[in-house]
Amino acid sequence: MADIDGLMKDVKSDEVYYDEEQEQGSVEPGTYEASIVGLRRKLKINTRGGHLCDIYWPRYKISHDSPTFSNRMVRDRGQFRYRSPEVSSRNIYYKKFLDKAGISLSKIEVDGNIRYSLPAISEDMIIGKKVLINVYKEEWSDSRGYHNEPVGKLVKVIQDDD
Repeated sequence: MADIDGLMKDVKSDEVYYDEEQEQGSVEPGTYEASIVGLRRKLKINTRGGHLCDIYWPRYKISHDSPTFSNRMVRDRGQFRYRSPEVSSRNIYYKKFLDKAGISLSKIEVDGNIRYSLPAISEDMIIGKKVLINVYKEEWSDSRGYHNEPVGKLVKVIQDDD
């Protein structure tokens, strides 16, 4: 059986706490320096239109020396990589993201047109890069309800930590 002094010591030194996470919605629209710190992806998804695609969501962490919203996390608005040839023209946005992220693309000429090979994004290609992002509010509805959240859009790479 434990002695009373031991029990009192446990009660007095039992520091249990809860750190409330900062609200995701608290980042105001604007342009921020950030780092790419994560990547979430869904592969081989069928869109509402029936097209096969991959979706990538880089995660940005606003710079620690930012005067406002330092160290806050913002997810990318989402990058769609369409696998269906009939909608390959929609890959222009994915290509622009790869260009801004400094990911090199191979290109060939096919029937007089330039065709770019668009690689899948992996963590080792983007994590650790210092970037400039635009944050804005995006609204949408899905099976989980109505959303109005801040999302980021890559502007350019400031420094590549490779």
